[in-house]
Amino acid sequence: MRVEEAVWTWEREFPLKYVLVSEEWDGERIVWAHCADAENLFVEPAPRRERLTLVACAPTGRLLKAVERARHRTVGPDGHIDSADLGDLGLIVDFVVPGADPEADPHKDYDAFDAHHWELIAPVVLACRSSALDASLVDVVIEAEVEGGMWQRPEPADALWRLFNSAVGAGLGECRRVEGLYADRPFRSAPPMRLIGCEPGERLLRRLVRPRADGDRVTFLAVDRSGHVMRHQEFMPLDVVASRPSALGGALVDLWLREGPRVRPAPTARPVWDAWFDGPPTEPGSWAAFPPEGRAEWALFTAARRDTDQTRATPVRHLVRHLDGRHITDVSALTCALGEAIAGPGGHYHQCWGALRGCQCGGEWPDAPFTLVWHDAEVARRALASVNVDTAGETPYVDDVLRLLTRVGITVELR
Repeated sequence: MRVEEAVWTWEREFPLKYVLVSEEWDGERIVWAHCADAENLFVEPAPRRERLTLVACAPTGRLLKAVERARHRTVGPDGHIDSADLGDLGLIVDFVVPGADPEADPHKDYDAFDAHHWELIAPVVLACRSSALDASLVDVVIEAEVEGGMWQRPEPADALWRLFNSAVGAGLGECRRVEGLYADRPFRSAPPMRLIGCEPGERLLRRLVRPRADGDRVTFLAVDRSGHVMRHQEFMPLDVVASRPSALGGALVDLWLREGPRVRPAPTARPVWDAWFDGPPTEPGSWAAFPPEGRAEWALFTAARRDTDQTRATPVRHLVRHLDGRHITDVSALTCALGEAIAGPGGHYHQCWGALRGCQCGGEWPDAPFTLVWHDAEVARRALASVNVDTAGETPYVDDVLRLLTRVGITVELR
């Protein structure tokens, strides 16, 4: 049994919330600690917007549309340039093999290790101008949150710079380089996480007596009131910088970890975690009370629940399933509502949404064909009218979703 599928409990008067565990190469399971609570698990993300320039760019599709809008933009009363939103961008800096002809076959002998992969999250086009390198091309100034490639130095001297509609989407053009992409960035560290009321295992007790500089890598499990795993993160560094007897008494200790989990939820996600701590929802529409960021967090819980096999034992196999569309006012709401319609309250619809952006998988087929009756579909149409993910930026998001559902064998009836 995987650690995510186990039920975790302890003999205490207060509930268990977190477990640190690892597995040896031979399958031996090591429980490092059971913990009652955590401080600084929820951390406000640091702003990471950066200004970059796509130098000598030949944009296509939705990027071209954003560039054309930028040509006619004016400065607003607040002094900021009216920006054009174009959705997330993927960027691959693909090294050119000496002597090769990349124009003839840019994918020939392609190796993922011979490329740098970046994500430009929520970019906006701020300005564009004719490029000094080639008058037929443009330099495009964007602002975005940069992800990936933090260890990749230096900037390659000879490469193909290819832009995509997100990481797995269709191409949106090429450029000669991206000015500012390989700049040094300050290390953004989150505050140390404090684990409260920990019952250390034997291995952790030895580490506390004789600390090791390199620490250990563990899996961080968050469990609900019944002991079922509701979220987990692997390879969290167990780098203890301080320990003290816990105010919860007994032999419990409080531990301060230098890093904590690699991804920490924002404080706005705490109400969703509190709701799931009482167990998976039993009433439909429980997600609807949360704002969009809370609904996005809710979708992560449903995905984690599916991964722990908690919803696979009793699959829903009705030939007709009903989707309540009254609260679908954002993309995350659609994810939550679809999961609930297909797998019940707290359920998850397993689908590669990258297929909307051109992922070659084409979408995930369900176990058996069925009809999805989408009630109040106009709510989503109105709310998501300005959202689109297709390369050209022309098809409304709801239409792309309907097309994907049909392609994977689901019959949709709109009401």
